[in-house]
Amino acid sequence: MSTSTEEELQGRRRVDHVRLRRATAADQPAIVDICKTSITTTYGAFMDPERMRPWVEGREVEDYVARMWSQMTVAEGAEGMGDEQVLGVVAIDGRVVDLLWIRADIRGQGIGSTLMDQAESLLARDHDVAELECFAPNDASIAFYEARGYAAVRTYHEVASGVDKVVMTKRLRPLSAAGRQG
Repeated sequence: MSTSTEEELQGRRRVDHVRLRRATAADQPAIVDICKTSITTTYGAFMDPERMRPWVEGREVEDYVARMWSQMTVAEGAEGMGDEQVLGVVAIDGRVVDLLWIRADIRGQGIGSTLMDQAESLLARDHDVAELECFAPNDASIAFYEARGYAAVRTYHEVASGVDKVVMTKRLRPLSAAGRQG
């Protein structure tokens, strides 16, 4: 990560009604809470509760967050939006937007778009293309990503969840003269 971006994130740069910053180890409980709550409220509409149980009742989410928090950006509230509370999180892993979760009670206020803008900006430094996966029945998320320029490139059945997933990509910058793809 470049120094200017690190300074922006560590300095809690304010974007609209949220501030973005790098996640810290201390954010792990709040991130886990957002993820577990979001899993039940979002995936509950199309996933068998037994398939969600390892994520919601087990340690899979905690283990994931413990492994990935250093690659996460969090959005904190500003001006009455729950100052100093984690409102949402995005994680990037290589060229992949690995997760994007926003507290269920404040979705639709631009926080996800702000986090995605940041993630795509960071990804564009080293990659021509961003990739993400989304559950196929999650129409709201697919529409959100399509509106941002992502397109489905393939679908596969995820055994652990029992649900089809859609892999989506977005070109972040034009192909270089050498045709490099990232």
